[in-house]
Amino acid sequence: MVSLSISANSDNKVNIESDIVEYMKASNSISFLNNVKIVSENINVLAKEAIYDNELEIISVIGFPSVITSSKKGTKFKGKAEKIIIYSNEKIHLVGNASMNFENINITSNKIVFNPQTGSLISDK
Repeated sequence: MVSLSISANSDNKVNIESDIVEYMKASNSISFLNNVKIVSENINVLAKEAIYDNELEIISVIGFPSVITSSKKGTKFKGKAEKIIIYSNEKIHLVGNASMNFENINITSNKIVFNPQTGSLISDK
């Protein structure tokens, strides 16, 4: 298991663990393969694969189901999708067969946009 800490800015530290880590110089990105675990102040993610794009400062999580849960006390959510995109401000997009349970409300859609810091939740078809 390899662990890497990524911080787009000093406020949003994200730790990523996986069995394999590969730096891709041409695309300025880092690929994480097998048993991927992503942990930040607000979220936990389990997935098969993730790619960190250093230029865009986003993490794309791939593999169905990729699962996201809350790690912040007082906030309860759990979601899954074919792809989860985590932005540097921790706004999250769940894309493809997306579902989320947020404070006992179930949402299913092709795309769910969620901000775990504010609790804002939007569903797109």
